[in-house]
Amino acid sequence: MEVSPPRAFPLVRPPAATKASAADTAQRFEALILERLLASARAARLGDDGLGDDAGAARTRELTDRIRAEAIARAAPLGLARALESPR
Repeated sequence: MEVSPPRAFPLVRPPAATKASAADTAQRFEALILERLLASARAARLGDDGLGDDAGAARTRELTDRIRAEAIARAAPLGLARALESPR
């Protein structure tokens, strides 16, 4: 059995599609951070949110946090996505 050496990949500038997907990935990451922040704030339970305590209510809270986090990341980003995108 013959083993070939690993191939080197040429260093090239990423195409525009890759840059767009990098920006989308950075925005999704920011949304994930925001979602965790909202979930943590919700864990404080300063009052009753009217949804109850069953599994369906917990899933509704998770989805609500996710949707709010994505909306915040799009409308009023924290700047984390921009920092991840910028070249060093």
